[in-house]
Amino acid sequence: MANLSRNDYVTSIEESEATISKELGYEVIQSVYQRYGANCIEDLKTSDLPEVFSELHAIEADLK
Repeated sequence: MANLSRNDYVTSIEESEATISKELGYEVIQSVYQRYGANCIEDLKTSDLPEVFSELHAIEADLK
């Protein structure tokens, strides 16, 4: 997902969030955010978005 905009990452993260929340609960997502010093997606630094996306995507992939 190289060269994506903040909006692209946010959209992708939100899609992963929906699946993870449904299966595991929002607490899992919050734990990822907290590792980056954030409480929610809006608090994330743009530079952290690719890593957060990767972590959430990996969690989501494990659910399948």
